[in-house]
Amino acid sequence: MENEQLLEILDAYFLSTQEAIDTLEVSKQSFYSLVTRNKITKIQKGSCILYYRHQIEERKSMQHNLREKYRPYNSQ
Repeated sequence: MENEQLLEILDAYFLSTQEAIDTLEVSKQSFYSLVTRNKITKIQKGSCILYYRHQIEERKSMQHNLREKYRPYNSQ
C-alpha cells in the first residue's frame, strides 16, 4: 500500500484528540472524563493517540438525548 492510501484509511476510521473534541463539541475536560470513564476507547501507539471515528460519531448522535436527560434545565 502507498502512503496516501494508508492516510485515507486512517482518516476513514480514526480521529485525533482535537478532531474528536471538535466533533463532539465538548471541552477538553469533558472529553478526557469520557475517556477516563471508558465511554470512549483510546488507542495509543508510542506518543500517538487516536480514537475510533465510529465511536465518536455514535456518541455525537446520542449526545442530544443525554443532555436532555442529565441537564433538563438547559433544554429549549
